[in-house]
Amino acid sequence: MNNEKQTISKEEAAATLKSVDSTKRDAIQSFRIPLLLITLISSSCSLVVFSWGMTEHENMWALGMYIGSVSFGIFVALYLYTFRLLGIKVSVLARTKERLKSELVLAVIFGVILIAGRQVRLLGLEFAPHIAALIAGGFMAYLLYKYPTGEYLQGIKHND
Repeated sequence: MNNEKQTISKEEAAATLKSVDSTKRDAIQSFRIPLLLITLISSSCSLVVFSWGMTEHENMWALGMYIGSVSFGIFVALYLYTFRLLGIKVSVLARTKERLKSELVLAVIFGVILIAGRQVRLLGLEFAPHIAALIAGGFMAYLLYKYPTGEYLQGIKHND
């Protein structure tokens, strides 16, 4: 390799960036976490949403909320440790504007699901926490499977 500075064309730069993005996407897909861990994280998230929706005054559903929160924390720690064993460093905090926006949108979505499950139940629809827990758990499982590192990468569109 020489130390001469060379300029590359716009097409070469675009091809290089596409190659790097493709390599990163393939690496993320090959290092997916086990489905059991995805299921456990999603189930504990569902337990928190369901227990929050069912709590009234000082009943036993608060215990379910505490157990779900602790198990969610433990399973997320195992999730991060699994990536560490695979040699992938997952950033917990957002570093780019796009990721910050997407995480804020996800926080709002999960917050709306959590609050709506309880409020709709208080309005008279008794099975609203069940539906909210199912939606939250399913959405969490989808996100963990589709975007295991929490980073959104655009797919390559082939025009055939």
